[in-house]
Amino acid sequence: MWVQLLLVLLVGVSPAVISAQIQDRSPRGEAQWMLERLTGVKWAADEPLIAQMAQKISAGDRTGAAALAIQKPQFLNVTVRDMGLKMSTREETVREKFNDFAAGLIGVVRDDIDGRELLYGNFYYRANTSVLASSDFELLTSNAHYETLENQNRDLGAVLVRVNGQKLIQSNAGAIGANSDPAGILTSRTFLAAHAVAGTNRRLVEYTFREFMCAKMEDWADTGAPDGFIGRDIDRAPGGVPQRFQTTCKGCHTSMDGFRGAFAKYDYREATIAATLVSSPSRIGDSPAELTNPDNLTDGAGGVAKKMNRPNENGVTTVLFETGFVTRNDSWVNNAIRPGNALRFGWRGLAPSGASTANARGVNSFGRLIANSVRFPQCMSKRVWEAVCKHQLSNGEMELLQVSLGMAFEGSGYNFKELFKTVAAHPKCRL
Repeated sequence: MWVQLLLVLLVGVSPAVISAQIQDRSPRGEAQWMLERLTGVKWAADEPLIAQMAQKISAGDRTGAAALAIQKPQFLNVTVRDMGLKMSTREETVREKFNDFAAGLIGVVRDDIDGRELLYGNFYYRANTSVLASSDFELLTSNAHYETLENQNRDLGAVLVRVNGQKLIQSNAGAIGANSDPAGILTSRTFLAAHAVAGTNRRLVEYTFREFMCAKMEDWADTGAPDGFIGRDIDRAPGGVPQRFQTTCKGCHTSMDGFRGAFAKYDYREATIAATLVSSPSRIGDSPAELTNPDNLTDGAGGVAKKMNRPNENGVTTVLFETGFVTRNDSWVNNAIRPGNALRFGWRGLAPSGASTANARGVNSFGRLIANSVRFPQCMSKRVWEAVCKHQLSNGEMELLQVSLGMAFEGSGYNFKELFKTVAAHPKCRL
């Protein structure tokens, strides 16, 4: 308001005129706003596409105007990229280097792929080898490939290609093989580097729900759920008070520990070999996610990463509750099925047909459970709303909006382009 008053004093322009100029509600003004929100960059008023979009808006076809805007390369290079970067790490910021997680999202959006495949597809995106050649080993042990594309200001939507068949480094010696349990960007190097390094892989569950179900851990904690899958590393009487476990710790761990078995065979470990030894080390560079095998990476049969049962650096298991659950394979159970969470997430099985979650194993099946829930399309609608509209409505209004947008997203075959267009054209996106 003080800016408007200052302008009135300096140039004699009334607040009403200034407000009209700032919030240009004409078809042309709306077209420029929509173009800038969908592409993430400013455009000159004489940009030819603005006039074309304005014609669509004048005719009442805002979705058609949005369809013109997303043809600009900046839609993928800026808006979709930033959405992916924000979801890719613990920091949840766009100030991340371009990475394989964001590349996967760009590819799925560009290629009109069913958005659910982000969580269970057996593919990844990299630059066309004619643009930037990198070996499988380089892609798995470093983010340099994607950072180079960013540093060279490449048109990401033009240079990224889909590669079917995810790969992993499967031993200390650097042997590369097919990932037998692929799960889209859940098994991307970036997501695993952020959440599978050290720890006990609980964070992988937490952030899958946080990023793809828009549910923080405290939102879906349930002290009434069964605790049979809670690991031995969780004290059942913290501070000597059993009631504290029952009223606090148990709520998060009942569901989180039930799910974390899906990631039991994954471990991301930082390099321990000095750069001067790269010529002949037993381990090279920045390790990718590793599907562990018996070369001193497992804890008995089943290929389970040792950290799942909490050994310390000397290999001595940390046991705070002797009869706690011991992870022996990659099976998992969904304990988030009591009334509150059942309503919140809307579980529909591992596939659209409603396949059972009984005897579920691995990350791929876990990703399918998440992707086929009612909550997933609602959450993706919220992510797109944040990326385009850049403001929040009241909690109640936002919940209703997520429901309607989620239904539209699902109805489009989980097509992200359609979701971006629908959101940009929504009357409440521009306040």
